[in-house]
Amino acid sequence: MNDHDLARHTFDARNYPLRIHSGTGALAALPKELERLGASRALILCGRSVREKTHLVQRIEELCAGRIAGVFAGISEGAPAESIEEAARIAGELNADALIPIGAGSVIKGGRVVAMLLGEGRPLLELATEHRNDQPPVSRRLMAPKIPILNVLTAPTSGQNRGGSAVRYHGTAHHLEFFDPKTRPHAVFWDPEALATAPLSLMRSTSFEVYWWALMCMGAIDTVNPLVQSSRKHAWTLAYDAYPRLQNGDAAAQIDLCAAALLQNRDEEDGGRPWSSQLLARAAYASSVALFNGFPGVTQSRGYAAFGPNMVRELGALVPQVTYNLGLALGIDVAATNPKLPELVADAMTKLFSDLGWPTSLADCDLAISDAPKLLKFAVRNYNANHDRLLDRHSDAILRGIERTIKPI
Repeated sequence: MNDHDLARHTFDARNYPLRIHSGTGALAALPKELERLGASRALILCGRSVREKTHLVQRIEELCAGRIAGVFAGISEGAPAESIEEAARIAGELNADALIPIGAGSVIKGGRVVAMLLGEGRPLLELATEHRNDQPPVSRRLMAPKIPILNVLTAPTSGQNRGGSAVRYHGTAHHLEFFDPKTRPHAVFWDPEALATAPLSLMRSTSFEVYWWALMCMGAIDTVNPLVQSSRKHAWTLAYDAYPRLQNGDAAAQIDLCAAALLQNRDEEDGGRPWSSQLLARAAYASSVALFNGFPGVTQSRGYAAFGPNMVRELGALVPQVTYNLGLALGIDVAATNPKLPELVADAMTKLFSDLGWPTSLADCDLAISDAPKLLKFAVRNYNANHDRLLDRHSDAILRGIERTIKPI
């Protein structure tokens, strides 16, 4: 075994208990899960549209008769800190012993922070990751027990069984980040009845995040251990095949994308660090999060589609093997040493995203070139993307990528 292979085969993996209920009638298992946990005062968390425009809350209340203490329907896009604090206050007043988040990314990640607030009994700022100038950020250790979480998905999301979360915050930072592995869910539900409630626009948006990450992780497919390789290859296979079928309301495609998202989480558990797998993904991801939290109304998926190609253009030559691997995933077999490779890959990515209905420019958004430094400032304050300060060393190129995305050259 050569040194390269030995490095790739030296790793640590961990598994967390998780029950997955998928397919027709999956929600029927919810009462048994509550019973297994000994929970009799669960709080349902959701957004206003789930509460007012679907029958999901009523359906779950009927299924779990006698085990639901209340409903909080105030978690909106981005999981604003104020709504999370209010949800935690209500959960405390109700003496809730379990949380049932119903939704996609914002509600699912928000549920974890509600559990953190309940368990720790301290303000959000005292629980959040600490960012210090020119030093690696510090993720605070949250040691108190947390109440169990059961996630009901209305759209595919890689947030379905993670331990980390972020909430939108209107203070000195554009968002706050948290991590506590004790907030991983005990069960997730991929029920077609629940998945059918999301508007197509939301389904396409959250699913595109899964699709985008599946593609970007293929850029680092040759440097990870065999378990991670397996997850990445199959996540991309599932996402590539399923995403175009969403337009037809294909329930199987929705569940395939839920599975792809779960594989992305498994990637992380097996030592792959998907959210910081390679420089191009880090730069585009961090810029997209900054855009999403700094300019409400522009989705994170829109940022992925727009920043992805331009970060390849600006940074691709610095990581030729990553760029080459992305090219292979996109059907481009051009040598990693070819100076035209970054532009070829960026053009192919642009076409792919455009064909899927995602604009690859932000020119139609209410942004100006003068906003680019603000986006860069927030981008480098992203724990997942910049935990080791790698992005700081490439800030000039990232700024150029942001600028050409706001105003195409």
